Amino acid sequence: MRNINFKLFIALSILLLAVRLLFISNTLLINDEAYYAIYARHLAWGYVDHGPVIAYLIKFFTLIWENSFTVRLGATTLMTILTFVLYHFGKKYFNTQVGIILSLSITANMLFHTNSIVITPDVPMTFFTTLAIMYYYLAYCVDKKYVYIGGIMLGLAVLSKISALFPAIGIALYPFLIKDKRHWLKNMHYYGSFIVALLIFLPFIIWNLNNDLAFVRNQGSHIYREGEITEFINLWLGLAIISGPLFFYYSIIRPFLNLKEWRKTSEPIQYFTVVTIVPLGYFLAHSLFSKFELNWPAPVFLSGVFLLSLQLNRNNMKIYYAQIIYSLILIMIITTQTFWPVLPLKGNADITNRYYMYEGLTDTLGTYLENNPELQNTRIAANNFQIPSMINFYLDPALEATCLSIGYQETLYSFLYPNRGQKNNDFIFIKHGMGQPEFLINYFEKISPLKKFKIKRDDQTLSNFSLWYVKNYSGEK
Repeated sequence: MRNINFKLFIALSILLLAVRLLFISNTLLINDEAYYAIYARHLAWGYVDHGPVIAYLIKFFTLIWENSFTVRLGATTLMTILTFVLYHFGKKYFNTQVGIILSLSITANMLFHTNSIVITPDVPMTFFTTLAIMYYYLAYCVDKKYVYIGGIMLGLAVLSKISALFPAIGIALYPFLIKDKRHWLKNMHYYGSFIVALLIFLPFIIWNLNNDLAFVRNQGSHIYREGEITEFINLWLGLAIISGPLFFYYSIIRPFLNLKEWRKTSEPIQYFTVVTIVPLGYFLAHSLFSKFELNWPAPVFLSGVFLLSLQLNRNNMKIYYAQIIYSLILIMIITTQTFWPVLPLKGNADITNRYYMYEGLTDTLGTYLENNPELQNTRIAANNFQIPSMINFYLDPALEATCLSIGYQETLYSFLYPNRGQKNNDFIFIKHGMGQPEFLINYFEKISPLKKFKIKRDDQTLSNFSLWYVKNYSGEK
């Protein structure tokens, strides 16, 4: 069987949607998700970590009811819509098989499955960047009327996450590089579409100018962390494992082969190659000397999926079936391990532990505060953004918990509760580990122990937390 059965495609899509809905209904938010949920409680045109789209997305889906399910529902919804759009795009402008491969490659892939069950800025970035790539293709190669829709999608993509800028550069360069498309350089609508994108991004620029370039400073400290060759290898090997060998080949290796065979390649392949090779070149080069997180090169795969769908040889469909089966097995393993940990993994080796890391903390802390009402009007603090975010989301204390950021990066809490405004205040301080928070000695008049917590998952200790009463904050040194 060379073509994917349509009924099987629909069945897999529905099954995976059901798995995702069940998953987001029965797991706690991880700490980053809780942090973005707090974004949504404090809407702004920008944040120190990201643009504002993630905040407004979460806010929309939590307008009526805020819980773990509704916070994540935007992720599942956007990724599901994307698969429908890609199917109809592929079917209309190529053929049904291309539409199915485009859609299924997103639906049944661990890389994008994660985007469907974990709400982060990668979700709207993936959604809007993919649509921008698609609509600019239609504008360049089918009908120029789509160019402004492409510009809108591009603006929203970069507003979601700045890494969408790299596919945007590829999109903009395409008419410069392709002789038959250089007439676009004389078309005012080409420039107009990027002006539209810039106008959409403009509020974030203004927010940064009004906040001492907070985002620029924060990102600079992140992306220039020194890395080693082992981290480079681990990054790209990890992406190969998560995305699957075939998807990795068409996103990372095939674009370079297309350059070698440039004169033989069709117009669509040339476009998607350019849009892939620009972010790919940047992420490959930069990750050689900087420490990257696994999700940062994700924009490369957003155009790579088009190359996979268009260049996959019909005689090699068995390899594609193997890719889908491989991805489904990965999804099944992660889902099963989350609820029934059958693999003998411990600590950070088991990524599903992140769904249980703070469960015991919020439950135990909530009980402790109920039993000690005299502490309920004291603000809870930590020295990272994860702990206060989980506390704010699940306990919703009268005084919102904060991050002091002593020797730590700026966070949302640095703007909500600046340290200069907390001078002379007392806090309930939570830290990882059981030892005294010695780094606080120079900042507080007195530090007193309150309680210690062990967070367990079955018989495995995931983490230790300790609770301290810290008196009379002296402010920043």
